[in-house]
Amino acid sequence: MTSLSPISDELLMFIKRNIKENPASLRLKYHGKINNFDLDFALTQIESRQKTKKKLPHFISNQCFIFPTVLSAEQASHEAVAAYHASLIEKNSDLLDMTAGLGIDVMTMAQKCSHATACELDETKAQTLRHNCKVLGLDNITVVGADSIEWIAETDKHFDVIFIDPARRGEDNARTYNFHDCQPDIMNLQAMLSSKTSRLLIKASPLLDVAQTLKDISHVRAIRAICVNGECKEILVEALYTASASPLPDSVLKKAIDDSILKEAIDLKDDGSLISKFSFYDTSEPEVDLSTATPIAYALETDIIPGHYLYEPNAAVMKLAPWNELCKTFDGLKKLAPSSHLFVSEKKYESFPGRVLKIEKRIEKKDRKTLKDLPVNVAVRNYPLSASELRKQLKVREGSDLFIYGTRISAPLLILARREN
Repeated sequence: MTSLSPISDELLMFIKRNIKENPASLRLKYHGKINNFDLDFALTQIESRQKTKKKLPHFISNQCFIFPTVLSAEQASHEAVAAYHASLIEKNSDLLDMTAGLGIDVMTMAQKCSHATACELDETKAQTLRHNCKVLGLDNITVVGADSIEWIAETDKHFDVIFIDPARRGEDNARTYNFHDCQPDIMNLQAMLSSKTSRLLIKASPLLDVAQTLKDISHVRAIRAICVNGECKEILVEALYTASASPLPDSVLKKAIDDSILKEAIDLKDDGSLISKFSFYDTSEPEVDLSTATPIAYALETDIIPGHYLYEPNAAVMKLAPWNELCKTFDGLKKLAPSSHLFVSEKKYESFPGRVLKIEKRIEKKDRKTLKDLPVNVAVRNYPLSASELRKQLKVREGSDLFIYGTRISAPLLILARREN
């Protein structure tokens, strides 16, 4: 069994003194010159802390917090996302994390729990998690160094919540996205898990096919796309087993009454505070024109005028594609085209979940020469050129709050707009 390196004062001082240095350069500089601690372990800590400076500031503020590998640092949950997971947990719950890894999620969620069990098959990671729980004062977490599938099959415990983050890498370390390609195989575990918990939270790839997931996973009650600063980090799938005697949390009580599925697009700041949240219950209505009495409306080219507002949904909204719901929520919002995924309105909606811009003009062919060297951002939605190709064609520079959108209504068009948020 592998043992952790001792956490000595000399080791901690070396890490603190060299925290901004290049680990490869440090390896060359100190090779064969360090005798009182493990140099490789120290360099792992330095590189891991450099990689997690923005996503794990709370955890690494404790100088005794350690990482088993650099890969574990790279794959760790952002602490803002972990805090959001914890917000979904009822107070005093009994939680099981089947795939703890570095343990950012379970250590955060445990703060809401009476007790948490963390399963981790890799013994070094399990030892590291025990150490980190101790230095962080989390005495309500039991770390089990075992195969979680075998362990849960043998235990007679029933958990309020089971959390699982299936490994998303297959053969030759290739990334996988669908549940049937991940380990453990959630699709074949559903019957057993439904007998062990009231709620199952599955953390999945941001590239997960949401429609296919609803076919693969039974009893889905909520699907959440979670972003940090506009970057989609994960899809969180929640299954609720209502036959359980355990009380249901308020956030999912509605599902016990009807068959609609809660969908939420969440965008967080690094500190965990909310940038935007768009929630709706999916009724699976097809997207059709407003003239047939359904909610969605499409823009005309005459709607692209100075003073109107252009809206680009954030990554979480794009993942869930709630176009009808956006038009219901924001009165007067019009979609440019079925595949353009941009919206326009004469009204300004500060709470729109995404980028809000004020249209300066529609760019005509005669205007293109005046754009040369203009500092502007370029984006495309349903346009025949890529953003880099359009930038090169227009000969513009990067930067500023100005945006050029290449998009389409009945034909391709260019829109110049200034960001308002």
